[in-house]
Formats: sequence, structure tokens, C-alpha cells
Amino acid sequence: MIFFIFLIVAIVAIVVLLYVYLTWNFDYWFKRGVPAPKARVLLGDLPNGLTRKENVVYDIEKIYNDFKAKTPFVGIIQTRDPRLVVLEPELIKDVLIRKFNNFRNSEFVDMIDVKQDPLFAKNPFFLKDEEWKEKRAEITPAFTVNRMKSLYPLIQDVSARMVKYITIESKKSEPFDARELSAKYTTDVVSNCIFGIDAGSFTKEKPEIREMGRRLIAPSTKLFIKMFFAESFPFLRRFISIQFMPDDVKDFFVSLMQQALKFRQEKNVQREDFLDYVIHLKSKKNISELEMAAHTISFFTDGFETSSIAIAHALYEIGKSKRVQDKLRDEVNNHWDNNGQINFETLSELTYLDQVFHEALRLHPPAVMTSKMCSETTDLEYDGKKVTVEKGLSVYIPIYSLHYDSQHFLEPKKFHPERFDDGAMKDYLDRCVFLPFGAGPRICLGMRFALLQSKAALAAIVHNFEISVNEKTADPLIIDPKEFLNVKVGGLWLNFKPLNEE
Repeated sequence: MIFFIFLIVAIVAIVVLLYVYLTWNFDYWFKRGVPAPKARVLLGDLPNGLTRKENVVYDIEKIYNDFKAKTPFVGIIQTRDPRLVVLEPELIKDVLIRKFNNFRNSEFVDMIDVKQDPLFAKNPFFLKDEEWKEKRAEITPAFTVNRMKSLYPLIQDVSARMVKYITIESKKSEPFDARELSAKYTTDVVSNCIFGIDAGSFTKEKPEIREMGRRLIAPSTKLFIKMFFAESFPFLRRFISIQFMPDDVKDFFVSLMQQALKFRQEKNVQREDFLDYVIHLKSKKNISELEMAAHTISFFTDGFETSSIAIAHALYEIGKSKRVQDKLRDEVNNHWDNNGQINFETLSELTYLDQVFHEALRLHPPAVMTSKMCSETTDLEYDGKKVTVEKGLSVYIPIYSLHYDSQHFLEPKKFHPERFDDGAMKDYLDRCVFLPFGAGPRICLGMRFALLQSKAALAAIVHNFEISVNEKTADPLIIDPKEFLNVKVGGLWLNFKPLNEE
């Protein structure tokens, strides 16, 4: 009897202690006079981070809409730890630009295990402080205009193969999954531009590099759970082993780089591509083979996944709007040269293509939110309201919510490329209300390359095909709760009708 009483008391004590632990910070923001929603035990203010019934961006969107008219910032609890969501663009500019040094690191910098993920550990996204600055400085020259121009013929070649593939497959009267089509394209582009190889995505059933690219950034349920607990209970990070890149994927890309290096050395191949840049970096700075592989992986991830998502959504929006599609096709056709192409300089001058792509990025930013960790305690202040952000606290920037805010964009749910007319782009960027690539010193490194390959693909497709949305595409579109990036449930299914059919 005494044993059972002791057992019951022990269970009750454990439950009470657990409850106290989980709710310990629930009054964190109240004590500091910062507006905050009411958190729930274990779920905090972002329940979908654990339940995954919906993408967590919808939790952020609800908070944004509930508080944006009342405060420039709102405190939330993620499981048990405080986070700050910044709602006012001027404060977002503080975080990303004006007070960058105090928010210079990503929230995930301490989550990467160098032994488990030696390649991702060298990716600038996961690096911090001086190491980030050093590695970014190494990679930045790889994205100069001259290097982009030298890569453009490779992109044109892949675009032509994509057009041929769509032409053949369209005869089967089956719709295309725009994301898969775009991923085939970006896989072949980055494989050519990095390793100098043809991945064969448009000719092979399941090319190995395409499958490995898919797995490179495909989040597993196990990884989601580990990340959730590592973020929510920082003390567990020393016990939880988080591996973003499976060993066989790591070995594949290292081997791929080694083979490409060996081929170039044996055949004395000279190509002004990304691998060539890494080779010169090795001779200049004596970087290790592991660092070389890490750089090529950075190029691959930057050019592969986010670009394919952006292209797919742009095709979807073009397919929905005949007005936009006809106007865009007129612009593209008027600049198509006698060689059946658009040259590098002309592509950058297609203003409506630029507007169409950026409007698609506004409606469907590949990264729906971003987060920064406070490196040095600092104050954020706007309109007489101030919050002290303590060192180690994460700040969330709700990209998706900003892009859909009618205060910043008239009729925000409408696909209207002309909103970027007459220098409006610069205004949106300056005000930090348009953030598809981020902003400030940590803006996306591969932005220039992403724009080049994306606009080349859109121009080639619009020139050759009439696009329409297939009924298999869900309406409304819903962001997949199982994905880190803005991927839609059920896919984006499109029809392509060749325009040169007799």
C-alpha cells in the first residue's frame, strides 16, 4: 500500500515538475510588457511545429494578422522558449541591415554537428561570425556577371532539352507536375554548371544525381522531430544527433566532385564554371578537398531546390492568367533572335519577364519565413515602443505574411506583375516588405544565378508553349506541412500546348 502511495506521489511530482518546466517561460513577455498570445502547454504558440497538421507558417500568419495593427512586434513561445516575431518593416530593416552585427547569425548555427554533417557545416547558411564572413567572401566572386555570362550557354542548352522533352511528352495528353519539371531543369543546369556533367534528367527515368538532389534537402519526419526538440529544449542538443545529409548522399557528391576533378586534370579541360572557380580557390587559399566539396554542395543546393520551386510557381501563375501570359509572350517573342535564342544581355532587359517572376516570388516565396539569433543584447524600438532582445533569443521575420499584407501590396492575393512597374521594386526592397532572397549582408548568395536560370526557363517555355492549369491542381493551394520550403500539397499540375504545331 505504501509503495503505491509513493508511486502515485512520485508520478504526481514528475507531472508537476514537467508542467512547471514546460510553462516556466510562459510569462516571459508579460513581464517585459510585450504583447503576446496565450501559449499552450507543449504546443506553445506554434502548435503545427509539433502536430504538423498544417505548415507552421499558418500559425505565424494568424499571429501576424491578430497583432499587426496593435504592435510592431509580438512575443511568442515555441514549446517553452520565447521568440520574438517582428511585424514592422522598419524593425525588420534593423534586424537584417542596420543592426546586422547584433543579428548576424542564423537560428540554426548551433544545430549542425560538424562530425555528422561535415559538408553542411561549411555551408555559409549554417556558419557564424568570422567563419561565415570568411567563407562568404570565398564564394561571392563565383557569382560575378562575367561568370554568369560564361555559364549562360550551358543554361540555354538545358533549356532547349527541356523544350524538346515537353514537346514529346505533351503528345501523351497528360499534365505535367510543374515542380518535378522545374526540378529536372535545375538539376541539369546545376550539374552542368558545377560538375560539367549531363545529369540526363530529361532522358533517364530516375537519374542518380536527381534522386540524390531530392534527398539532399528532403526533410524526414525523424529530422523534423529532432529539430523540434533541439529548438524547443536547447539543453538536449548535446544529446540529440541531427544529421541533415545522409551518409550515402554525402559520399555521392564527394565522389562526384572527385571524379570531375580527375577528369579535368587528365584531359586538361578548361571550363569557366563553378568547379573551375573552386579549383582556383584551392590553389589560391589551399582549401581542403572537404571544403571544396562543401562549396560545390552549397552551389548545388542554392541553384537546385529554391529555383525549381520558384519556376514552378511562376509557371502556375502564368498558366492561370491569359492576360499576363499573352503580354509576356509578346515581349519574349519580340526579343527572340535569328538563332532561336535570347542572348544574355537581352534576357536581363526583359522588364515584364522580370516583373512576372518577382510577382510569383511575392505570392510564393520559397522560404516563407526566416529567423535570426541575437548575438548581442540589443533594443528594437519603433513608434515609442521598445523591446530588449536578449543574447541568444531568436527573432522571426514573417516573409509570407509581409508579402500578403494589404498595407504593403494593393490586392495582395492578386497576381499582378505590373505592381513592380516604374521603380517600385527598389521601393519594396528598401522598405523590407519584399524579401524572397532575404536582405542585408546575408542576402541569398545565389540570387543572381537563380534569376538567370529561372528567367531563361520561363522565356523558353512561354515562347514555345501555351500554358494552362490542369484540374488536378488543388484550389486553394496549401503549403505542405511536411516541407521546410514553400511546396504545395498535391503538386502544381499544368498543361502545355506546343505553339509551333501545324
